[in-house]
Amino acid sequence: MSQDILISTESLENTLLVDFNRVFVPCRPILEMEVMSSILMVNTNYSEMHKVVQHNPNPKDFCRLLQLKDEIFRDIVDRYFVVHNKLKPIGMRNRWQKTSQRHRRIGSVDAYTASRVPLFFALDRLKVKYLLIKNFFYQLTKHNFDLSFYTPLSEHVPPTTKAYLSDYYFHSSVRYFDLISPRKTISKNTRRLFSSRISSDMLRIMLSYVHKEAPNSGINYMMRGIKSSLFTCKFLFMKLDVTQPFVFTGDHMIDAEKIMVGSEFLPDLLESISDALLKEKYDLSIDLFKAFDFMMSRVLLGINNAISIASHQRIKLGLNEIQYSSGGIFQLE
Repeated sequence: MSQDILISTESLENTLLVDFNRVFVPCRPILEMEVMSSILMVNTNYSEMHKVVQHNPNPKDFCRLLQLKDEIFRDIVDRYFVVHNKLKPIGMRNRWQKTSQRHRRIGSVDAYTASRVPLFFALDRLKVKYLLIKNFFYQLTKHNFDLSFYTPLSEHVPPTTKAYLSDYYFHSSVRYFDLISPRKTISKNTRRLFSSRISSDMLRIMLSYVHKEAPNSGINYMMRGIKSSLFTCKFLFMKLDVTQPFVFTGDHMIDAEKIMVGSEFLPDLLESISDALLKEKYDLSIDLFKAFDFMMSRVLLGINNAISIASHQRIKLGLNEIQYSSGGIFQLE
């Protein structure tokens, strides 16, 4: 099988090399919202949560609509809205042309405007999650479908593709969190700032929660993580008056969000690939891998389109590029 349909680890490390520690403090509420959303999706689906943000709720209404009664969750929502409310719409009417739809001015859309950084952080996390999956399958094809290239970090992992992928994704996600968590060398001012927030240890526990009783808990964990990132990105874009940031023009209009939330790509295709490899149906596996790469490319192009919109076309990323240093999380153990 041609290996150039996927990616190499080296290309994943080709980033803008922005130090995570420089953006983490203002982005902490975004991470908290994402992790909280992932926990909520254990019992609530994405579409129900998305309907809430379409109403442009205030913090009180957001908590009421999602029935958030836990004080920790309410505090997360309050901190998130501090960041959310600083965002300015991308398209705004000129104040001297209030009645004309033809005259519009651009809001604060500089690629490095401080209020826009949390949105880039949210988009970067979404893209990294997909690239982790893509990287695992690249390595699998590179090793001729032999799963021995990866040693699971959890105990009693079944020797199947979906189980090994789930193990890799889970531990990489935790490593990714550890990469951007405050270190012991943070300043006193930063330490005081975090002392009034949910602790990193508690957030890590929330991030690591897997609903083990559910069938396919590993894939479900993966999908919750992706959908929670997507939810957070869409919530931020709603404030920017951009309702479809992941729609782009290819051979026709493509809505990458539909691919992200649908079951045809993930998890159904992952299940089919794992089953085909388990039964050693390699011709079928190759066809399924090509379908996987086709769908993955459209997802990544959709995320790149959203990044371009958020930066007013100032940031153009390659298909496998990310904005911040990955800290080596794409290297398999």
